Amino acid sequence: MSGTLIKRLVTTGARSLGSAAPAFSVAPDVDPVMPPFDYVPPKYEGISKEECMKIRATHVNPAVHRQTFHREKPLFVAGKGQYLYDENGKRYLDLIGGICTVSAGHCHDGVNGAIKDQMDKVSHTSNIFLHSKIHEYTQAMVDKLPKDSNLSVIYFCNSGSEANDLAMLMARAYTGYLNIVGLRKAYHGASASNIALTAMPLYRAANMPITNISQTMSPDPYRGLWGGKNCRDGTPCQPLRDCDCGPDTCNASDMYADQYRDHLLTLCPGGKGLAAFIGEGMGGMTAAMMAPKGFYQKAYEITKSFGGVNIMDEVQTAFGRLGTHYWGFEYHGVKPDIVTTAKSIGNGFPLAMCATTPEIAEAFANSSLHFNTFGGNAIACAAGHATLKAIDDDGLMENSRVVGNRFLEGYNYLREKYDFVGDCRGKGLMMAMEFVQSKETNAPLPVYKCNAMIERIKDLGVLLGKGGLYVNCFRIQPPMCVSLEDADFTIQVMDKVFAEFKEGKLEVESFNPNPAK
Repeated sequence: MSGTLIKRLVTTGARSLGSAAPAFSVAPDVDPVMPPFDYVPPKYEGISKEECMKIRATHVNPAVHRQTFHREKPLFVAGKGQYLYDENGKRYLDLIGGICTVSAGHCHDGVNGAIKDQMDKVSHTSNIFLHSKIHEYTQAMVDKLPKDSNLSVIYFCNSGSEANDLAMLMARAYTGYLNIVGLRKAYHGASASNIALTAMPLYRAANMPITNISQTMSPDPYRGLWGGKNCRDGTPCQPLRDCDCGPDTCNASDMYADQYRDHLLTLCPGGKGLAAFIGEGMGGMTAAMMAPKGFYQKAYEITKSFGGVNIMDEVQTAFGRLGTHYWGFEYHGVKPDIVTTAKSIGNGFPLAMCATTPEIAEAFANSSLHFNTFGGNAIACAAGHATLKAIDDDGLMENSRVVGNRFLEGYNYLREKYDFVGDCRGKGLMMAMEFVQSKETNAPLPVYKCNAMIERIKDLGVLLGKGGLYVNCFRIQPPMCVSLEDADFTIQVMDKVFAEFKEGKLEVESFNPNPAK
């Protein structure tokens, strides 16, 4: 697989990214054709889709049943690379990757091979005993972290929520303080202890405890109070509104940092009492929201002045997905005290990590016993170590840069063409599009209209995620092996569906939960 991908980069990666429209154009009466792919899925012999839906409706978590995507729901039974296959053998281009989780590609030979090999040796001992895999993987992960970061102690766990729980415990143990500050509209998990950090209305309940957790203003250069066309760093997609920022300075980041400082002045009388500040490398549920350049550098300095530590949530941005940097904190030019990550870490295997400094680790160890039965499980470590190797061997960080730029230029083309495409944003293969009623008002496009488009796009063979505060965004976070040809195909599909929507040819009203009577 690696040789094929690297050869593809060499031969096609140099294509001009400035000639978007001709490559993306397709006749309006023709359905775009998905790029060829040499794989035939095995025949499906499991239970029917109807039986799955019956069980899902009666015995599976009701929230999962209610949130299941699509009116006509595919039953996915196989995957390979960047593609999924339904029970009838139809192929779909997977642009959400299990919610930013499949990194090296579905059923990657190297990752699957490592898992199977470890299963034949020892599957689990718990860390009260020695086994080699956690130590091999730990050293490989330490080697991936910047040498000057001082992040050299690794804790393995099972999910991003668990990693963020752990980071909160560490910060409080090290500082002796309780207050943790996040950003509005952020997502950090849904466990009992960190759900208060998740400032998205879909996840918050009136009976949710929020003691010692608060949020400062989200540094959003598109919908926030400040920011505009000069504020995002390292991306071809900028907000359309004007701003007074320059190429090397960003006044918007100063304003958002001031909001954070003012928040701490009221939260921490006397300048002390902050345990931690936490932010995402790039917004996940906020649909690739990009903080203005320099914001994190300024926010981290403020955190230190109030006695706190800085936590970077890299659950979705780590492992080269941003294209130019292996870690999101490198992209922001900061040195966090604690880093959490999950999702792409195991290419779909349940695995997560919290990395910190020796000083914080020692304080945490002295405060209480931390033990995790499944953290560092032998099979999980084999999966994670093989994923690191696959990302390197297959050139996936560079592929994320090249193909990500292709996607982003296509989104710019669509935003210019359609008034209801309000914003496009992202870096590498962490991307999103936001839909509005018009660019003049920027009022969010109703969710049901977004659902109508996403359903039609699915029918044409492309799977997307949804997100944003108003759930009016498409999230695009594909497996990192996705190709330039896949990017062109995607833009062609979107162009066709957007044209149908604009011209009133797309059936929309049946998606309306409150139809006119």
